[in-house]
Amino acid sequence: MDYSGASAYTYAKMCGMLGQLFVGQGAIPLFESKSLAELWNKIFSTPVPQLPESLLANKIETEAVCRFISQYEKILDNYSNPDPFLKSLIKRYDVENLKVISAALTMGQSEMPYIVDLKEYSDLNYSAWPDIKKITENSRFKWYDKVPKLDEHLEMDIRLDLEEIQYVWKAVNKLSDSSRKLCVDYFKKLFSVKNMLWAMRLKIYYKMPKDEIVKKLFYVSASPSESDPICKYAFEVLDKEADNYQDWKDWRFASLLNFYEEGSVWKIDPVWVEQKFRFGETKRVKKIFHENPMTYASLVMFFVLKQQELDCIRAATEAIRLNASPSEAMYASGVQPEEN
Repeated sequence: MDYSGASAYTYAKMCGMLGQLFVGQGAIPLFESKSLAELWNKIFSTPVPQLPESLLANKIETEAVCRFISQYEKILDNYSNPDPFLKSLIKRYDVENLKVISAALTMGQSEMPYIVDLKEYSDLNYSAWPDIKKITENSRFKWYDKVPKLDEHLEMDIRLDLEEIQYVWKAVNKLSDSSRKLCVDYFKKLFSVKNMLWAMRLKIYYKMPKDEIVKKLFYVSASPSESDPICKYAFEVLDKEADNYQDWKDWRFASLLNFYEEGSVWKIDPVWVEQKFRFGETKRVKKIFHENPMTYASLVMFFVLKQQELDCIRAATEAIRLNASPSEAMYASGVQPEEN
């Protein structure tokens, strides 16, 4: 279909699916499940597979991802020429697949691990397993041409994450419809907050000095600096004292701070800040979706909501498998029960 026809049709389809998503308060039923079989029946319409619990847990997660990828690919197929940015979103699974493949090869596995099948949207040659150089050689990951040692994986994963952010940033800035600025602003804030939280963790948990933290920030320009579009928030927290509330009370994200009581010992909690931010994300994303019908922005926000749903499904699955508290699992996945 042409752009206008595909946008109208796609928006109508996504509106129908939106009410069925397990996100925000709508995810609470997932965490009320008492067994993996019950959880499966809430998510899927097919019979529960006859598998041991450990395998069923994995099946729930992989099936949910496969369903989402299939839905998104069908959405893209409605457009005669999908915008490259829409394709860039799904390509994040190439990054995750490459991490999984690399880890399997490092551990000496002979069989190829489970990967997400992106079909024609993938840039990697998975048929070349186990030759990682051939898997990546015709992709933007051609620099990933050897199996890393065990102690090299974190560094390589961070490089992959940086490349993914830069790839998405470049693509969203070239978005071809009227919602480009809106989408750019959304991802600018998202990446900036993630960068800020990363800086806070390095500062507070690893006691890393400022100059070393700066070297490890994500960036979308030539290098990490205060002028980089996604580095500003991170630089704002580097000079603040972690245990001095007065340093934080007028911060742009002061509403996300953990509780402070006059005269008591206090220290900023990055996990608390992150979760408070995530609690408001579903509402914000849904608002953008509904206020921008029949534009790429609605499709992008649908993609984001589906990612949130996958996080909730994964958290609920793990909670049952590990016999963890449902409230803790909800908190970990950014779900706030009292949300209206």
